[in-house]
Amino acid sequence: MLLDTFPRFLEEWDGSVDSWLRYIREYPKLFEKIKWDYERYKMDWREFTQVPSKRNVEELVLAHENLLEVLPRVENQIEGIFGIKPEDYNVVIYVGLENGAGWVSEFLGKPSVLFGLEAIAELGWYERFEGLVAHELGHVVHWLIRGENIEERENEPAMWLYTEGFAQRVEDSVTGRPWHLEEEGWFEWCEENEGLLKREFLRRIEENEPLNPFFGSWYTLFGRQFTGYYLGYAFIRWLEGFYPTEKIAKLERGEIMDAILRFLGQRGDAGHEETRP
Repeated sequence: MLLDTFPRFLEEWDGSVDSWLRYIREYPKLFEKIKWDYERYKMDWREFTQVPSKRNVEELVLAHENLLEVLPRVENQIEGIFGIKPEDYNVVIYVGLENGAGWVSEFLGKPSVLFGLEAIAELGWYERFEGLVAHELGHVVHWLIRGENIEERENEPAMWLYTEGFAQRVEDSVTGRPWHLEEEGWFEWCEENEGLLKREFLRRIEENEPLNPFFGSWYTLFGRQFTGYYLGYAFIRWLEGFYPTEKIAKLERGEIMDAILRFLGQRGDAGHEETRP
């Protein structure tokens, strides 16, 4: 199901917080999801209600038009490769509080992709929709093959390497490179510094430090953004040397963590092809 709330947003929007609240309250389950997304990180959603007013309507319209153009094409590709059909999941288009350009969560009883037009506008990803849509639908593919709420699996931050890596691999399979989050020279830098990224990721796991700098849109690490997506992609490619895609999608928690530690170099020599996860 496609739930496109943007036409209603345009009817209500006058640039004020009150107009955004009038709009979003017409979708109470969506409003609850937006608030919950902040509350789970112990943040007050009310502090972000000025976000929509920072984007001009023309930016939002452009994001909306491009998304609607790209979405059916990528959905067809996902169905052709993985057999996952649009009726198996929901897609929600809305203007929120920068919960994410795209994020996957349970909504209306199904795994759902929520596309935040205000976050897409902030990131300037108007020309990168194919990759963004493929990545988010990659999470849906993982969710449905695995038969588990992937968002709950991500409550353990180390698992982001697995879940985001799987989605990034799907994006790579569907649209190729450059990926939606790349800048010029980014992939080459990540390849050259893969050992550095592995060591830092492992250090943060062992010392229980946040992993957000590897994945968050508003973070940098070693002067680069989104390095966790490269590292996750490399992890999944490494697993593909031992398992088919369906098996990778269904690995048990213990198997995943053991494989992550081997890949990062804590257990065995992940640089040797014969070393199994």
